[in-house]
Amino acid sequence: MASATCILLRPPPSCAASASPLPMIPFLRRRPRSLTTACAVLITHHQQQQQQQNGAVQKQQQNGALRRDSWTCVPISAITPATQDQSIFLITLDLSGAPDLVATYTTPGQYVLTRIPSLLGGPPPAFMCISSPPHSGLQFDLLVRSVPHTTSELLCKLHVGDVVEIGPVKGTGFAIQNINPPEDTETVLLFAAAEGISPIRALIESGFSASQRADVRLYYAAKDMQSMPYQERFKKWEETGVKVVPLTLKKENIQEPFLEHTLNGIIGNPLSTGAVIVGPLILKEVITGVLLDHGVPQEKILTIEWNPDIDLSTLDSFGLNGLGLVRRHL
Repeated sequence: MASATCILLRPPPSCAASASPLPMIPFLRRRPRSLTTACAVLITHHQQQQQQQNGAVQKQQQNGALRRDSWTCVPISAITPATQDQSIFLITLDLSGAPDLVATYTTPGQYVLTRIPSLLGGPPPAFMCISSPPHSGLQFDLLVRSVPHTTSELLCKLHVGDVVEIGPVKGTGFAIQNINPPEDTETVLLFAAAEGISPIRALIESGFSASQRADVRLYYAAKDMQSMPYQERFKKWEETGVKVVPLTLKKENIQEPFLEHTLNGIIGNPLSTGAVIVGPLILKEVITGVLLDHGVPQEKILTIEWNPDIDLSTLDSFGLNGLGLVRRHL
């Protein structure tokens, strides 16, 4: 039976800076009186940001900014549950009729707006990070969480052959050049929560010379193993040089804080260490602050504009509500 070690993430004493393009949250400039209060404030901020994002899309639609000719109709070529609990689906879009659109996807971490043509005037389009790596064929893989009363929920109910519309490829993606060449960034730490693994998969499978680095680790958190996508890819990723460390929720036997203690043994030379973080704003802020405190250069802490609309209980998997993490040995 696999052994398990309980580890806990806590915010650092000071999170005074943040990797671009993340906005700074004044609350994290001082150590909070309680972790519960910190999470409540940041979760509220995250929810407000999602509402503003959805409102902006609706306003654009009303103003005609998102014209019909800015959307591309594409059929679904495959759709299947990506998790055992069927909370997340893997949807493959056939873009054989839109090679020019495919050509604009050049960097892991880019995303598209997605909507269902028959529901114009319904829920706002969903922001979807492309999960398949660039230059991998005339298709896009999307990892979609079924969120009630949203476009993503409706997408998960579609079938092969159904048509969806996607907008232009957006975002600049990960600034991979900041962690290259490999000899200048020998240690790379990847952090993902739930469907935040989507662009991380694109990064790993597009190749960023993991095997040429001394230490590359993926810390991947989910509520439990039943809600963790891409487990079938872990072995392949490890063969490319990425050590996968799944993290799941555990409410008892809390031991040492994860970031504050574990990173001391990982980051030998902070100047040759980089990180990639994909998750809601609270995770980006906390992890970025700890890495900066350890001396990791800010330009080597890579994030993207896209924030996954994850189940907020996944925050518990990172210990942010005073709960522990179980590290499951593969």
